[in-house]
Amino acid sequence: MIRSVGSRSTAVAAVVFIVTLLALPLTVGALSSGVAVASDCALPPGDSPPSTAFTRLAEAGDADDHPGADHIIVYDLTESRVKPSGVTYVDGYVLYKMLTPAGCRDRSVLRWSYEPWSSFIEITEVNIVRGEEMIPVDVSNVRDLPAPQSGIYWNSRIKTLQLPRLEVDDGVEVRVFRKGYSYALLEGDGAVAGTGGLRVAAHTAGGQQSTSAGRGLPAGRGLLAEPDDDKYIPPMPGEYFDIVLFQASVPVVEKRYELTLPADKRLHSQTYNGPLYASTTYSDDTTTYTWWAEDVPATTNEPRSPDMSDRVPKVVVATVESWEAKSRWFFDVNEDQFDVTPGIQAKVDEILRDAGVARGSDEEKAEVLVHWVAQNIRYSGQTMGEGEGFTLHSGAMIFEQRSGVCKDIAGMLVTMMRAAGMDSYAAMTMAGSRIEEVPADQFNHCVCALRKDDGSFEMYDPTWVPYYNEIWSKYETEQQYLTGTPAGEPLDSIPYSPPEGSPLSIRHEAELSEDGTLRGTFKLSGAGAMDSRLRGMVSMSRLTDIEEDIAYYLSELGEGIEIVNLDYRAVDDFSGNAWIEIEYVIPEYAFSIEDGLEFRSPMAVLTTENGWLCRSCVYGWGEERESDIFLWFTQLIEGEETIRLPRAYSIDDPPSSEEIDETFAYFKAGGEADGRKLTVTERLEVRRRLIPSDEFDGFKAAVDEALDWAGKTYRAEKGGDS
Repeated sequence: MIRSVGSRSTAVAAVVFIVTLLALPLTVGALSSGVAVASDCALPPGDSPPSTAFTRLAEAGDADDHPGADHIIVYDLTESRVKPSGVTYVDGYVLYKMLTPAGCRDRSVLRWSYEPWSSFIEITEVNIVRGEEMIPVDVSNVRDLPAPQSGIYWNSRIKTLQLPRLEVDDGVEVRVFRKGYSYALLEGDGAVAGTGGLRVAAHTAGGQQSTSAGRGLPAGRGLLAEPDDDKYIPPMPGEYFDIVLFQASVPVVEKRYELTLPADKRLHSQTYNGPLYASTTYSDDTTTYTWWAEDVPATTNEPRSPDMSDRVPKVVVATVESWEAKSRWFFDVNEDQFDVTPGIQAKVDEILRDAGVARGSDEEKAEVLVHWVAQNIRYSGQTMGEGEGFTLHSGAMIFEQRSGVCKDIAGMLVTMMRAAGMDSYAAMTMAGSRIEEVPADQFNHCVCALRKDDGSFEMYDPTWVPYYNEIWSKYETEQQYLTGTPAGEPLDSIPYSPPEGSPLSIRHEAELSEDGTLRGTFKLSGAGAMDSRLRGMVSMSRLTDIEEDIAYYLSELGEGIEIVNLDYRAVDDFSGNAWIEIEYVIPEYAFSIEDGLEFRSPMAVLTTENGWLCRSCVYGWGEERESDIFLWFTQLIEGEETIRLPRAYSIDDPPSSEEIDETFAYFKAGGEADGRKLTVTERLEVRRRLIPSDEFDGFKAAVDEALDWAGKTYRAEKGGDS
């Protein structure tokens, strides 16, 4: 448990290790030495001397005290000081302890990721603490390298430092200075929630990233020539935000974050997901806020856990006045990007004419345009340099290049909608995580908002609807968004979608031969999220491999399965929902045992063994659960199966399942026999995309019943109707 007092809880965004940088109220000199300043006076009885790296390591324990951990974070300190311009300096200190040979191996290289156009980072000091010895590491050996990139090519960098060979019980002490900013959309679509401040990454707590903002103490670290502060004025000049996580994938003995603001700056702040210690102090010129946590256990690693930001203690801070102010800023900084060129106008007129909706409603035109943009603007991010991440590329540029990231794809749709005479705007959202009420930058995705006649907005997401017969992905329900408009908008949310919004229908007609061969046809059809998943089963394959891949999806029915015929709705045909029809043959599907044939329901097996069809069924959930379950979408599966038995065979008293009707999930299945005809039905509902941990037992009961049902054996015996 985290030992703490004070505010509510916290849910941070990108926390972790990496030279994480949290701050104590220390002087710069004290931070540089990693210890508090000691007094020459004798200590009173019972008092301990100020902590040092040596005493902290000695008191942190060893591998027996932290079972399962290869290393721990002993002390993580960040001190951020914000200037009136919003430029922030950060001094950070982190102390790690190696517990096992694996920890020594895995922590042998430190890493710091950064964006050179928006942030400056200097590794000022690194030491190996071994016994009573402090061994300096030459930081001139830091290497500044291109960061690995895929899909988004924004020239990100990574600094690395090879450490000397580490030994068990060694400490690694790291000091970093940095300044700059990181806007959330710089992190790319679907990035970790909450990318406040300057994000710096180091190879520490299991590969996760810290989101401590960085802009605080006086310059003058001396190892590198620092660029002028003007380069690092944040996108919203004078404003500051941050999202700090206080838990990592390894145990943390103590983590502190200190933020110093000019006295005239007002701060919104809130803690989430667990208690933290907190304090506030002030001087004539500044106000200093400090949050800290002690003895924080490692996060659990469970299937389908929510984003770290939604489950670990965090603090969210922001100086911006309100969401409405953030909305107005986003509108102003991007409004010039949606100019309609003659080429764009001609293409929009052509698209609407060819689709037969040139005289249609705004909704009809918007649906045609969102699918054109989704299918024709490929996902590939190219840098424009200054302003990247928070400034959308112009519609003219994206129309010419036919590529971009979410903000550019959304901007292309905004531009095309305006060319069609519609009142459209860019909006920001947080895919895969929640946005807290504090108006900090908690966005990782950009979409399009169409204002309707009643003043409300209809949301369109061209980035998430390629090969998907919707205008907004069902993966993004119950998700907050902020639309940029001249007047300013409050934070809003996408409505809940019930299971019926993403149904999967399975119809199976089959015939069983006396030698055990099963011949039949599956017809799968789906809407909502299941429309996307069925199209994905086809669109994710090469044309030459589709039949082979479909056979693989059905291979749990029998490795000898042969696809006789395969048909499906074209993946780019959005005139209706997706469907796939599979005609197959499976030799020896049923086993001949004592003058009877034994087999399982092919429909039930296909449903529970295929993650494309039933995400909830393919994880080993375990018996207990600490974190919530995040499944992205609700789901309904309705199946009906008819199997014709061999002549003179019949089934007596086919099995039925228990009915499991819980708050968050439902399952019921059964079988009926009529002469040679066996009919099997099933219904599975996943009623929320986020299953609270305290409702895990009910959810698991429904899933377990579905799995048990798929394992039931039917026995057909001779002597029935001919």
